[in-house]
Amino acid sequence: MKTVKKILAVILTFMMLSGTLTCFAVELNTDAVNAHYGQYKNYLLLGDSSASGFRDGITQYDRDFMAEYYSSTYYRVPGSYGDIIANSIIEDKSMTPFAAPGFRTVEVRYMLEDEFAATCNDPYLFYPSQLHVYEKYGYAPGDERIRQAYKDAVANADLITIGIGGNDWGAYMGWVLEDVLEANHAADEYIKMAEDLLRNTSVDENKIEKVVEIARIAGALPQLLEVLPGAIDKGYGRFCRNWDIMIQDIYDLNPDVTLMVVGMGDQSNKGRNYDYDGYVGEPIEVEEKSEIEIAASKKITELILTVGNKPMTDGVKKFGYIYVDPTGATYTDTHPDADGQLFIANKIIEALPDKEISAKFTDVTPGHKYYKEVEYVVKNGYMFSTSENTFLPDDALTKADLSKALNAITGDYEITDNTGKVSKMSFAFTMFSKVKQKDFIGWIKAFILTVRTTFSSFGEITRAEAARCIYEYTNI
Repeated sequence: MKTVKKILAVILTFMMLSGTLTCFAVELNTDAVNAHYGQYKNYLLLGDSSASGFRDGITQYDRDFMAEYYSSTYYRVPGSYGDIIANSIIEDKSMTPFAAPGFRTVEVRYMLEDEFAATCNDPYLFYPSQLHVYEKYGYAPGDERIRQAYKDAVANADLITIGIGGNDWGAYMGWVLEDVLEANHAADEYIKMAEDLLRNTSVDENKIEKVVEIARIAGALPQLLEVLPGAIDKGYGRFCRNWDIMIQDIYDLNPDVTLMVVGMGDQSNKGRNYDYDGYVGEPIEVEEKSEIEIAASKKITELILTVGNKPMTDGVKKFGYIYVDPTGATYTDTHPDADGQLFIANKIIEALPDKEISAKFTDVTPGHKYYKEVEYVVKNGYMFSTSENTFLPDDALTKADLSKALNAITGDYEITDNTGKVSKMSFAFTMFSKVKQKDFIGWIKAFILTVRTTFSSFGEITRAEAARCIYEYTNI
């Protein structure tokens, strides 16, 4: 019962979070675009509605837009972050759009795994993927011909972005609970009484609708409490179980692809109601909150997103893909607005591997477990290549390597040419004692990192492991 109460509290928090109105114009990062222009030829967009470019609501300004792009299932939607990326860094401006509203890790596995597709009996499979895709392809989103095209696109891409997860647990629970409410006829009489009572008072129409909805939910509460734990297990629990399998499916088809994973963002960060073609709609009204309420909402939201994105962030070290944090993007209702889409596009382009370094090493390429960290230490001059085109990530770090890195970081460490090997404990405590921390919190973080570095083994530290630790020490 305690668990159910906690879950309900989280759901109610999601419902109540409104955030603050953020009004600012986002511009394309032309420096990042120039650095990566022409680096990739085959760009594939995977994910859910936030990735596809689907938008909440229809304003008076975007009816023409919605008439053409009313479904974003496998469509290239103008102004979506995928569209911006393709227009910015792909020479022929091409992309393959295979994102769709409602997509979860379940749908991606269905598309990529023959055995999973043959045995999958999920009642919500392709649930809100807007079957208008029939008009483009002539068959459903999960049709065998689409599945083959999907697999071929993954196999042939040299750049993939995937933004998925919100439907796995948040939306999925909503679908389940909505079905329970629809099936719960026992609450009908209670709802009618509440509605009749409110209509005989001076309460405005919007408040009537909200109270009636609460009455409907309250009347169905016993059934909701019964199905909620199972919905969470099948939602978030399955998301955690599916994530690594889905990522491995992608790498099995294309081991050398540059894979960018876009995390779930803070939907309470409201921006302007922009149309993707530039028209400005009516500003979104956001309830004013006290500083304490705003701070509390922010902390709760951070906690929820940390939990929600954990499978994605954990997978960085397992698989070597690049995780993109969309924090700062603005939303209309539950989807990024035009500024939010451009913000995410910038974050993706800025996080792309440095093409000079990615071309430099034959033994540490994009997709390597520690590629990001090796790229970082080489770009900043903390570590160097061991030959013209190798980094030797699995070789033991030498005392000469360590002294050069510390000299580059601190500017005053004595350089040696000693080729003796460095142990994890020696490396960790040398970094801890020589790299100055900014404040007490930084000192605590550095101490935790030191303990973590030496915890699993007291043996030698490899060059790649050292790159990872230097990256973490210098970004505390």
